[in-house]
Amino acid sequence: MSNSDKREIRTEQVAAEWSDALLPEECADAFDPKFILARAVRSEVVTRLKAERAARIGEDPIVLFGQEHREEFLEAMLSEDRKAFDAAVERMDLKHKPFTDTLRQLITPTLDDLGQMWRDDRASFMEVTLATCRVQTFVCEKLGATAKRDRSDEIHGSIAFARPAGESHTLGLTVVTECFRIDGWTVMGGVDLEVGDDLWALVSDNHIDVLGLTVGSAMQIAPISEAIEKARSVSRNPNLVIGVGGYCVISDPEAIRGIGADFIAIDALDAIDTAASFLDQRRMQG
Repeated sequence: MSNSDKREIRTEQVAAEWSDALLPEECADAFDPKFILARAVRSEVVTRLKAERAARIGEDPIVLFGQEHREEFLEAMLSEDRKAFDAAVERMDLKHKPFTDTLRQLITPTLDDLGQMWRDDRASFMEVTLATCRVQTFVCEKLGATAKRDRSDEIHGSIAFARPAGESHTLGLTVVTECFRIDGWTVMGGVDLEVGDDLWALVSDNHIDVLGLTVGSAMQIAPISEAIEKARSVSRNPNLVIGVGGYCVISDPEAIRGIGADFIAIDALDAIDTAASFLDQRRMQG
């Protein structure tokens, strides 16, 4: 069987199961940029989240964006004319749409489409890079214009974020970091802080309430598990809460459960709610 045939079989398996758990002979795929991006952005988290939250509140989610909006947004992302993207944002009135709905119904699934285009050789590396940069800029601008949620009765703490060495998918981490900052938390670290000596110095020199780590693939599970143990051992705060998020949480949640974190978050708002809950419980106990 040729390498091409093996890759096609593996592609079909991933499409069916969408698991980050790689067998030893398949590890070479993990270094293919197309495979990495496709694995990173392809998930059903948007649909799952809408269904779960609708079930909890007993009503259907409001659909603000459909396939036609995704196609328009994707075309604008890839346009050679920078003004075309701004025009699409204005045309769809995205600056005034709810952030969470925009993120889940439009941005995330459109990035999914973009990843598939790269994998199918319908978009170049430069096109993908330009498109994701435009989206990241828009997300940061929209977050900056978003008012804090009504959480006046909640005590906000400090949180530090870090990513594994070499992790290049930082859009999700950027969103989570900015959401915590807007919500009123003191935020340290972020996309520029890798797991390593700088992180150990940060948690040992500062009283940090929560540490957030991102896991992009199954290959990062073991290093992040070791990082969690290390962070607890050097932390200035003996009650440090550690949360884990990232693409691997979505694609292979069972593999993450034994990683040693206090909680696992599937999106930014879930992370804020859970971190705040832990913080309130520990402060009540202390």
